[in-house]
Amino acid sequence: MFEPGVLIPFVLSVAALVGFFVWYRRTMKDMTVDSESRPIPGARLTAARLRGLASPPWRVVYEIGPKQFGAVDHVVIGPNGVLAIESVTTDRPTEPSSLPAARLVADAAIARGAVADVASRVGSDCRTLVRVHWGVPQPELPAGIDVAPGLVAVEGQRLVEWLVALPPGPLGAAQVDQVWHAVTTGIGRPDPLG
Repeated sequence: MFEPGVLIPFVLSVAALVGFFVWYRRTMKDMTVDSESRPIPGARLTAARLRGLASPPWRVVYEIGPKQFGAVDHVVIGPNGVLAIESVTTDRPTEPSSLPAARLVADAAIARGAVADVASRVGSDCRTLVRVHWGVPQPELPAGIDVAPGLVAVEGQRLVEWLVALPPGPLGAAQVDQVWHAVTTGIGRPDPLG
């Protein structure tokens, strides 16, 4: 017959070995390389591309969170006006949208509405939502395609090229800085001009 003095340490040793083995398996499983590829978020790709813009005349509010402006993740302010940027990791559509044009216009106006509200505080406006597509490049198409009034689909790889080619608009250098200040402080970031 087994003595309790021998049985208790034996059971505890076996329990400790089983516990260690379970912990070891879980730790090793967590350290394995996933077979799934994880895409780089579109906003990060857009931010990297926008860093190629000359400042001045361009000002950019980078990587805005969804709590501030919803789907808008960047705001670009330049001589041609205020542009709300929404980054998506999809191919740019080559076919016209099946949605009615009125709905596309309304959806774009709603998406850029918070940016327009902040810009209006300094006498400016945001009339364009730029949807930046990070998918397969389409060099045979223009860099930007007007989807509907106030909505443009731009190939992410050619974003800066498209922005620089835009015709000059209503904003002077002082107004660009005013809007940049308003948008930056409007989302709770420190004053970029202060």
